[in-house]
Amino acid sequence: MKAKNCCKTMEMELTGWKAIIYDITRKMEKLSGGERMKIVPNIEDLHMLIEEMDERIEYIRDNCKPETGMEDIQAERAKFNSSLSSLRMGAEEAMRGLGGGNFGG
Repeated sequence: MKAKNCCKTMEMELTGWKAIIYDITRKMEKLSGGERMKIVPNIEDLHMLIEEMDERIEYIRDNCKPETGMEDIQAERAKFNSSLSSLRMGAEEAMRGLGGGNFGG
């Protein structure tokens, strides 16, 4: 079985999550001085998370060729699945830092 569809799905999901995290980061950076100072570590963590997602997306693009089989991407797929839970937790924590209601508007 070829892995091309799986690779594309991983790439699209990571790109979507990257956009969400980027939006949250931008909203956090727009907070007033006092509010922003409380969450500076969160902002820095989110920037590192965006960089990590960029690296994973690039890795998938570079290593998922038409001839790639599912067995060839098992390790990357396992990393991807575990990173999704970290992404969700990071996004939820960041949204709590924003007060929840300030996101998306």
